[in-house]
Amino acid sequence: MDLFEELKERHGFEAGAGFVETALPGVRFFWSTEAVARAPLIYNAGLVLILQGNKIGYLGDRVFHYNPDHYLVLSVPLPFDCETYATPDDPMLGLFVDIERADLIAFLNFMELDGPVSRTATSLGVAPAELHGDMRDAVHRLMRALCSDAASQALGAGILREILFHAIEGPHGPSLRALAQGDTHHSRVSQSIITIRENYADPLKVEVLAHDAGMSVPVFHRAFKAITGTSPLQYLKATRLARAKGLIL
Repeated sequence: MDLFEELKERHGFEAGAGFVETALPGVRFFWSTEAVARAPLIYNAGLVLILQGNKIGYLGDRVFHYNPDHYLVLSVPLPFDCETYATPDDPMLGLFVDIERADLIAFLNFMELDGPVSRTATSLGVAPAELHGDMRDAVHRLMRALCSDAASQALGAGILREILFHAIEGPHGPSLRALAQGDTHHSRVSQSIITIRENYADPLKVEVLAHDAGMSVPVFHRAFKAITGTSPLQYLKATRLARAKGLIL
């Protein structure tokens, strides 16, 4: 029995597409047994690990592939278009790992990885990274652990810390460290995104968001667009649309 069939039997994957929580908090499987055309979606902040199959993301003029050789790092929740390649004989299977800022701060302090980053540095909040040998091994061990509740409880948290450690040590680790530090453009924009997502139905103003972030409107606008690939108002519109259609993952 291959891994997909074993996990399908364990977690009840059905034909089509869907997602299911695992025995580990903040960790969920998502899958598809059919191709899914390009469509808008909002991913939460976290790591996207593709176990088999592949997906393509589109954000403005940027195109990024994530597959068994590349994972995605999302340092902030982002709206972008996704396309999935899968068939019943070759399904797509992925794993999403939530990253909460409070947990990231605690982790960095515990691992003594809280070195300073530039306060004003910004980088796009979503980017692919190569899944190298050590991290690939940890992902494989996590998959095996998730086949059993007992193994998930006994081993899962430690393996997750190992995966997060490799992500922080990877090419996009600086954006994760910037998110954990309180006085960076990255963390301030992240807090503004939380405000938008929690109050998307209200008449939000960019001037108020910038003031709450402790930034001038021009600086806030530039930082927001550099990190999310879109303006604050465009992000608000995308969030409202996604909420209306239930397209939050």
